[in-house]
Amino acid sequence: MPAPPQRNVGSPNRPMPKGRAIDPIRVLRRYWKGIPIWGAIGGVIGVVAFVLFARFYPLYTGEVLFEVRPGLGDATDIATTDTISDKMVERVAATQTFLIKERSILTVAISDRAMEETVWLQQFVEPITKTLLVDDAVDELLEEIGTFIKRGTNLYGVRWSAHVPTDVPIMLNSIAKAYMRRMKELDDESFRSNSELFEDQGRGIRFKLQDLNDDLQAFIQKMGITTLDDARFSATMLEIQRLSENAIDNRQQLIGLDQRYLQVAAKLEGTMEPTMEDRLLAEKDPIIFRQEQVLESLEANLRALRDRLDNSHPQIKEAEITVKATSDQIESKIENIIRRNLTAELRDSDSTKGQLLASLERTESEILVKDAALRDLAANQSVFEGMESTRKQLEMQRDENQRLISSLKLMQLRVDASRVRQLTPALEPREKSFPELEILIPAGMVLSMGIFVGLIFLRELTDQKIRSASDVLIIPGASVAGVLPDIHEDPAGLETPELALLHSGEGVFAESCRQAWAGINRSLQQSAHQSLLVLAAAPEAGTTTVIGNFAIAAQLSGTNTVVIDCNFRRPCLASMFDFDDASTGVADMLAGSAGIAECIQTTESGVDVIAAGNPANRLFQRLGSEKMKSILAELRDKYDLVIIDAPPSIVAGDALLLANLVDSIVLVVHSDRDERGLVARVLRELGESRAEILGVMLNAAVGTVGGYFRKNYLAMVSYSDQEEDDE
Repeated sequence: MPAPPQRNVGSPNRPMPKGRAIDPIRVLRRYWKGIPIWGAIGGVIGVVAFVLFARFYPLYTGEVLFEVRPGLGDATDIATTDTISDKMVERVAATQTFLIKERSILTVAISDRAMEETVWLQQFVEPITKTLLVDDAVDELLEEIGTFIKRGTNLYGVRWSAHVPTDVPIMLNSIAKAYMRRMKELDDESFRSNSELFEDQGRGIRFKLQDLNDDLQAFIQKMGITTLDDARFSATMLEIQRLSENAIDNRQQLIGLDQRYLQVAAKLEGTMEPTMEDRLLAEKDPIIFRQEQVLESLEANLRALRDRLDNSHPQIKEAEITVKATSDQIESKIENIIRRNLTAELRDSDSTKGQLLASLERTESEILVKDAALRDLAANQSVFEGMESTRKQLEMQRDENQRLISSLKLMQLRVDASRVRQLTPALEPREKSFPELEILIPAGMVLSMGIFVGLIFLRELTDQKIRSASDVLIIPGASVAGVLPDIHEDPAGLETPELALLHSGEGVFAESCRQAWAGINRSLQQSAHQSLLVLAAAPEAGTTTVIGNFAIAAQLSGTNTVVIDCNFRRPCLASMFDFDDASTGVADMLAGSAGIAECIQTTESGVDVIAAGNPANRLFQRLGSEKMKSILAELRDKYDLVIIDAPPSIVAGDALLLANLVDSIVLVVHSDRDERGLVARVLRELGESRAEILGVMLNAAVGTVGGYFRKNYLAMVSYSDQEEDDE
């Protein structure tokens, strides 16, 4: 038989995971019974806390409400404005809640005589001097007092809690009184400041008005004004207006003419490009018209040549040169015609400008003559009217100033002019605000259940033991070869898992062994492996049980199988098949005292067994020898499958000696006993051998609620029961 292919599976390069991958649903379902228990404990704790707090730390809370008022639009309004925007209310309320906690207001409140009756204030009285520590009391009050704004209303307020109910209304009413007093002071200060400003303005207006009346009287006497008729509507004034309009029209024409003259001159000098109108006028010249007809004929001829000949043909080149020359000639003639037209236009502008200047000079002379007679009267009358208009404006300002001062004084007297008013006084609270039974009981329950859940998750995160296949998968390079359930969860009542396929072939454990072997056998066939080393990371993992059931499953499937007990330290494979572990076996073959045929023992199931051998010959150093290698080679020729039992890797290095002599390896891990770090280390060591690691066999997995393969186990039992019923 050809030698099996050698395959070296090294240790993986990816790092060891830092945390344990857990299924929160599985964890919660595993410990679900503890959650309501701890919830009940938390409820009891909440009741106890309620009793203790109610006895030793009760709190009574009170509040004072204030209202943001729209204010008065005018001092004569009967009532305040009906509406005020929500944004304005929110801004005013936020400002006032900040002002309530002003240190000066709280200092005044604490200094109130009524505060001497409170128990709260006694803690700030110096025992020896009986002096009130106001600053300390204010500091404490700033931490305890709270303000609030009632959304959707014009209300805001201040809230305070104390251990003695009688202290609450005294404190809050003192704060409200100090706050409203401060608001009154601010309003009075604002009214006083505005009143002083208006009175200063009124005095200034009266002084200006008196000075203006004196100046007006002196002007009338000095100028000898005897009539106040308006000179603007006389015949002379109308004539002056007509002449002025003519002068304006002439000036505008001169301005336009000057601008046109400068443009034409700039075009002739070359500092300004001719306009499109200039070019169109030049193109209408007959000479240009004829030249353009010739150019069109040449361009038509060029297009005809391009249709018949290649672009590089000499005739096309010659025709293109002719078209270019004709086009340049037309452009040159257009420029000459444009200069001719601009020169003619420049001469016309000079002639027209002279005529307009002469007309303008005559008009201005007439205006001067007409204006001389009207100038003095118009000037005096204008000055008089200006002074009269100023006097009327000052009189209006004086009247408005007097009205504002009167309105301000009247508004100051009205109570509803303030933007803030106290809506409710503070009353003595009749019930405790803390503790509340309906809060402490749920809080205790939630806290207790949260602590319980946190502890179980902390335990799961810090626990390194392998309990399910998901714990195996997070180990670098590890794969799950199969999962065998705990025998106590087998409904068939299996007493021992050894050779379960023979004694209880219809049980859940036996079916799990068959499924696990099917996967391993498939891997063996794909890689053409004939030898399989089965070992554990730690003792009592169930390696011998796995080997026995795998051997039975392989033999039943038609695979000629032999099992070898290479566990020289604690052999038990032969005894599992009812043979003596000290009978002639592997150790004797390695010592040369027996041959393979003498050591083979055949069971009723057809599986051949080779025991560990004579205890005197059990030298584990020989397991890695050439002799052992030749024995395995001979067994491969004789059997389809050779399964080897080796001692746990953690207690002996025998497995590492055998790992380089076999084709494949399966590592057996006991659920809820072996740790991930140990399994990872064993896998790294085995990964350096020539054998292929087929995976990890998880043994004795507990199928608790939410456990691994729980649904599979239940399906197996249900299917088996259904078959029995059908029979």
